[in-house]
Amino acid sequence: MRLFLSLILILSLGFQSLAQKKYDNDVHAIYLNFSGAYQIPKGDMAVRYGNNSNIGLQTEWITGKSNLIFGLGAQFLYGTKVKENVERLFLVQGVMLGTDQTATALYKKERALLYGVHFGKLFAIEHEKNPRSGIRATLGVGMLRHWIKITDEFKSANQFQGDYLKGYDRLTAGLALTPFLGYQYTSLNRYLNLTIGVEYTAAFTRSQRSWDYDLFGADTKNRKDGLWGLRFGFSLPIYVGDSESDVVY
Repeated sequence: MRLFLSLILILSLGFQSLAQKKYDNDVHAIYLNFSGAYQIPKGDMAVRYGNNSNIGLQTEWITGKSNLIFGLGAQFLYGTKVKENVERLFLVQGVMLGTDQTATALYKKERALLYGVHFGKLFAIEHEKNPRSGIRATLGVGMLRHWIKITDEFKSANQFQGDYLKGYDRLTAGLALTPFLGYQYTSLNRYLNLTIGVEYTAAFTRSQRSWDYDLFGADTKNRKDGLWGLRFGFSLPIYVGDSESDVVY
């Protein structure tokens, strides 16, 4: 019992000392950001897909007193709703037929990658108290690639296997711009570092396939793809030229 009470006392003193430690966070820092978002498609992307989820990973450099942001990152997008019936030529009364003329199940999902660089600034609300917490505004410049992932559940539709998939997957790519506006919080004890905000991706894309089998030709039109999203993430900051001081509450 004494050992148990001693452990509780030691842990309590340890957590109390951590809570009483305050750091200067207005120095140069490297941030590793992990985030997730829920997105609503707009423009040509809304014609092809439904809403999607998004997982992002970023690394960035934030300058000391000026809070300028320079970074790079990548996002993986995935959704379960595909609106285009790329299999329509093989439907008989709404049923998908395989090459053996028996019914099969074809599953379509949205897949996408967004990668590039970003830059911006963090506007501290109370700079004297916490210079790394405030309004965060950035602009991302990169490439968006999206396609339809097609899975033949029973492996009986040869036209949707191997290289034939390239004629149906609608692989599309192009330049993307992503402005973000939100709030970033970096705690002085460095244990809680969060970001939340809204973003919009505007992409100017074209088909990357030379032939779409179900269209009997190539898709040559210029596309305008859009994505509205609400993003939430947490960060791991690594400070450069760090200094610290103890304070007592």
